[in-house]
Amino acid sequence: MNMRWLIGLWSIALLLASPLQAAPAPADIAVHNKQQILYWMMKRGELAADASEAQQQQALQRYLSKGITKEMLTQIRQEQTLRAAAEAARQNRLSADSKRLNLSSATAVTERDTTKTVRVLAVLVDFPDLPYNNNQLTPSDTNMYYSSYPAAHYDGLLFGDAGFSGPQGQTLRSAYQYYQSASGGSFYFTGQVVGWVRASHNAAYYGANDPDNDDNDIRATDLVTEAVTAAANSMSASTLAQYDIEDPYDLDGDGNLQEADGIIDHVMVFHSSIGEEAGGGVLGEDAIWSHRFFVNSTGGGIGQQISGTAKRVFGYTIQPIDAGIGVCVHEFGHDLGLPDEYDSANDDNDAPVGEWSLMAAGSWTGALQGSEPAGFSPYARSYLQQRYQGRWLLEQRLAYENLTTTGSDYTLYQATDADALNQIAIDLPTDSTLFNAPYSGSYQYYSGHGNMISTAMSFELALPSSTPLTFTMKAKWDIEDEYDYAQVMVDGVAIAGNYTLASNNTNNALNIITGKSADLGAADSNGWVTLTFDLSAYAGMNKQISVVYVTDQSISGDGLQLDELNITANNTTVFSDNAEALNSAVTLNGFARIDNTRPGQPHRYLLQLRSFEDIDAGLRDSGYEAGVLIWYENRNIDDNEVNVHPGQNLIGVIDADQHLIGSRPTRVQMRDAAFSLYDQSSFPDDTSLLHSSLFDDRDDYSAPSKPVAGLILPALGVVVEVVSQEQDNSMATVNIRLERETTPPAPLVVTINSSQANGVVNFTAAVSGGTTPYRYTWDFGDGSSSTVAAPSHSYQTAGNFVVTLTVTDADASSQSASRNISVASYLTVNFSTSVNGLTVQFSNSTSSNLEGLSYLWSFGDGNSSSAASPSHTYSAAGSYTVTLTVTDSNGVSSSRSNSVTVSSTTNNNASSGGSGGGSLAASWLLLLLALAFCRRDRLRNLSAD
Repeated sequence: MNMRWLIGLWSIALLLASPLQAAPAPADIAVHNKQQILYWMMKRGELAADASEAQQQQALQRYLSKGITKEMLTQIRQEQTLRAAAEAARQNRLSADSKRLNLSSATAVTERDTTKTVRVLAVLVDFPDLPYNNNQLTPSDTNMYYSSYPAAHYDGLLFGDAGFSGPQGQTLRSAYQYYQSASGGSFYFTGQVVGWVRASHNAAYYGANDPDNDDNDIRATDLVTEAVTAAANSMSASTLAQYDIEDPYDLDGDGNLQEADGIIDHVMVFHSSIGEEAGGGVLGEDAIWSHRFFVNSTGGGIGQQISGTAKRVFGYTIQPIDAGIGVCVHEFGHDLGLPDEYDSANDDNDAPVGEWSLMAAGSWTGALQGSEPAGFSPYARSYLQQRYQGRWLLEQRLAYENLTTTGSDYTLYQATDADALNQIAIDLPTDSTLFNAPYSGSYQYYSGHGNMISTAMSFELALPSSTPLTFTMKAKWDIEDEYDYAQVMVDGVAIAGNYTLASNNTNNALNIITGKSADLGAADSNGWVTLTFDLSAYAGMNKQISVVYVTDQSISGDGLQLDELNITANNTTVFSDNAEALNSAVTLNGFARIDNTRPGQPHRYLLQLRSFEDIDAGLRDSGYEAGVLIWYENRNIDDNEVNVHPGQNLIGVIDADQHLIGSRPTRVQMRDAAFSLYDQSSFPDDTSLLHSSLFDDRDDYSAPSKPVAGLILPALGVVVEVVSQEQDNSMATVNIRLERETTPPAPLVVTINSSQANGVVNFTAAVSGGTTPYRYTWDFGDGSSSTVAAPSHSYQTAGNFVVTLTVTDADASSQSASRNISVASYLTVNFSTSVNGLTVQFSNSTSSNLEGLSYLWSFGDGNSSSAASPSHTYSAAGSYTVTLTVTDSNGVSSSRSNSVTVSSTTNNNASSGGSGGGSLAASWLLLLLALAFCRRDRLRNLSAD
């Protein structure tokens, strides 16, 4: 079992034990339409028809001032955690199946032959005060105006395999056709439309803005529950069962996501008003804003029971009466697990993605706004390919280390061509990055950082009987408040300390350290505080002390730093570790001993060729320019909230044209982001129309005049040049190479880091400056050497050794560093036995780096031996305590006793062995599996009820 899968099981057990809390529904800011918002504000008389530009902008700013509350984030993150846990279980099952069947991992051919069919239950619901057939719309109110909106209209819009009829009789692309094209024909978006059904309350009951929850819709989830209940009760049980064919959260824990789980898989609701995101029609701000969310969980399960049926409803998307496919396929992208790629805080100062991606502003492209949504970003395509397989992309991956100065040419085909190379990924080196300094000295212990991780450090100690017994340490932490946490544990049980939170409303973890230490009044100027834990209750016992760090699916802080760990008994120090020297007594499982740097996360450049074909046709209507689009994906950043961290994105487009287009919003600035051999077409306020065909990541792409629209790149010398390009952008050739700096590189700086256990020392090198790639030459001080970057070396004897590392860069410059390594003595006595009647063969498995070992066996019957692995015949049957004492040449000794039972009956198979200690990982494994399987039994019982 891999750790990711264990974390997944833990997440399921935790989340199912803590039902999701009620919350209003969050607006999806990406799908708003400013032009229509102003139109309806003027039509309703809320804004003068001759309002100035400043007045219009002020009105829009107020209208769009929505956010996501903590309660909403709780539901979103818990659902993401469930989904991630299920994917980990699925991957584990695939791996197990491959091993069981003696198969290699799935080949590219079988993966691309995989298809996926979803069944969507679409429900139409209107209100007593706004019937669908008296919706008060006129042709000028929406570009998707129809004289009537029967179920057949939505059936064509969603599931039509030949498109559907537009407002002027033209044929428009359906959502089915969009997903067919985006997936290369491997994803089938199917389903049924039910309705119209009538809500029990007027529209404002569900869609009124809640001032206590960032003005989000107050009871949209109630409307969904009502609508789905009405639809489900109009269907037979067998028909309804057709919409429960998936187990996306792996609720039974078997790793099979293609089976029923009792929850309707995909729910799409359409209401009888213009969406609030487009002005709200006659309802104004009482209309519902399109979004993807979840109904409140009740009854001890996920989601809500649908009255009169055996099914439940959980996730849903909701759209307006005049929806085009843009909003439908965008919201369904969330249903598939994709995040938004825009900045929810500010529309004009948005992230540098714009209309290049469906999950940003690309849902609005097309001559009829939203009728021709754009394709997915490479980040989204990679996720969809991994999760659903099929033909979402055909990618070639390049490693930075393999790039050459002469470069190689690659033929790239348009992103809509599923049969040829349509994406290139350049994986970049994840070098160490500068981090916070230790509290004192040069080293500290660090938890690591990131999403969905569980790390630990531990040590075992015989605690003295004297009290008070106190554990203190210097600590600094930046941990997502309540969602992520650290704990101090004694034998796997979290204990309270001076800055722990006893319980919380987000998960069932107890006595947690969370939030930011810098926010505490006792923190010093650098954010360090003293943590104190009372261990007096464990006086006189042998205990395992551990510190664990656990994070959820999204948004993580810097983690936990520890220094100057001390345990005192009645003011006498019994344990001390300041991290300055390697401590073999401390076991690191994910924690690391670091200086003021930490390992970086994966990041890469991604290349697409975007044209005006197929699902990218709508880009032309937005004034976008076709060409080679280069993206930067950076897993060191959690999201695209660029107003918080300008220039740093999870995923963003590198803008080839760094000249600003007036004061236009980011989505307009992105129109000329593609690299090309052809000059741009004219566009209002755009005074720079010359093409750019050369990308060099050492150039400045940070858009200094509008930092939120730029990207800060790592400046590694990666160069991409467009060397040929078809006029219709169906194909282009790019040269990808590595260019060296013409100025001398910074001097090489080399330091050595190490950790050890039982004579085995793990070495890592922190190298900066010079010119990569580096060559490594290690001298371990005992006559041994290595040329790998991070070697492990086993010392045969204890003692002090001088380790020297010489690093030579690509320019033949060398730099050396030395480090004194003190290899501690260890002597672990162990043996096993093989019994045959009264005769026992003893096998000595003692391990040590001490010299001159001698052995003394006491067989428990008055006899003894000094052989290493003796055989002894007992004179009578019975049980005997056998003790092996091992002594080195200096008189240091250790003993181990095991019981052996002999009889006069010959038994060639009787054997026994001893092993010491326990492990935090094993204890947690048993606990987590117990939680998961208990929870699964509970779900089965609920399902049976």
